[in-house]
Amino acid sequence: MRNEALIHDVSRAAATSILEIFGYMLREEEEPDAYGEIYVRVVAALEAFQIQSQRMVERMQPGRN
Repeated sequence: MRNEALIHDVSRAAATSILEIFGYMLREEEEPDAYGEIYVRVVAALEAFQIQSQRMVERMQPGRN
């Protein structure tokens, strides 16, 4: 649960930051959709990173013989 909350918080912050940078290119009515798309993609990226990170940790563990 803690990772889910962290992923949510980071994704919200990233989506907000990205819209602050590129939002001027959008019409006002497009911003909510853009925010949602950015949020979903950041969540997916963070979840993929988490999976890869866990795999690397597991590979570093000594094998069980």
